[in-house]
Amino acid sequence: MIIKNSAYGERWGLLDPQVLERTKRRPCILDEEVNKKITIKDIHLKILRNGMGSFSRDLSKKNVTVTDFLIPCTNRLIPARKYETSSGDKYNMTKCLVYLHGGGFIGGSLETVENQCKLIAERSHCVVISIGYRLAPETPYPGAFCDVVESLEWIINNKAILNFNDSQLYVAGDSAGGNLAVICGLKDKRHIIRRIISIYGALDMTEIKKTLYKWDYSRYTIAKEHSSYIHTRLNKFALLTKIINVLYNTFEVAENPLISPVYAQNFKDFPDITLVEAEFDYFLQSNIFFSKKLESLGLNVDLIMYKGLDHGFFDRLGTLKQAEDLVNVIADILISE
Repeated sequence: MIIKNSAYGERWGLLDPQVLERTKRRPCILDEEVNKKITIKDIHLKILRNGMGSFSRDLSKKNVTVTDFLIPCTNRLIPARKYETSSGDKYNMTKCLVYLHGGGFIGGSLETVENQCKLIAERSHCVVISIGYRLAPETPYPGAFCDVVESLEWIINNKAILNFNDSQLYVAGDSAGGNLAVICGLKDKRHIIRRIISIYGALDMTEIKKTLYKWDYSRYTIAKEHSSYIHTRLNKFALLTKIINVLYNTFEVAENPLISPVYAQNFKDFPDITLVEAEFDYFLQSNIFFSKKLESLGLNVDLIMYKGLDHGFFDRLGTLKQAEDLVNVIADILISE
């Protein structure tokens, strides 16, 4: 595991000062709320969607060309956006990273990851393509998965017109996008994926009491003075997981490996993977469990841990220095492999 220290150096159990101040401005979410049953009547979709993503800044030097296009899939067109450094760049754009936005399968968009994709393209000198897969509840499972799988096939089959020539793709995503990236790896029979980069991937949709690894607050190091704030951040995404089960899974059980990849058993075609996590991410425990599972099978897995941070930190590019650091990590992977 690669450890990225927080503002507190080697200390564990403390929220980054910026995350702490932001959390203090919001109501606490008590542990008891996580145990409440959620029905469709309890869900305010518009409010949820409006709250997806955080303000980010464009840190690129304005030499990235952005092009919107449509990917033809079976009986539908999927919106996509391509990022590439402007003509005259001394580098050849031989590689392509496909990025899948987060948003709990119910929100997020091409716009929410615009600045991240631009900066990755600029610093890696690779083509970056963001996919606007369909969202629940309008399109529940397996809609998003089908959109991404078909889009990857189309992208690799049309690499010439997309201005890259590598025979494989890099696939990255955050939260729900990380989930989709991992699931695509499970179904990569053509071996078109060179590496997955899953950023705090939502790898388990099962209820806390049913988790394979026995999810528990005690598995986190939590400083007493930050306890209520850390619990609030964990509980927010525990509740979101319950909402996902109502709106996205619908009639499918959460233990389906194509919904919760921690339940996967067949890794025959699985590519190399980098798992990026945050110290106080609700999905940290499922990612550690998944990482150990892959390692036990002899697969290539890297785990990067950002201390002091929580789920969604990559959204805050330009205001949180660790988000820019992660862009550099991704760019370095693309350049070095």
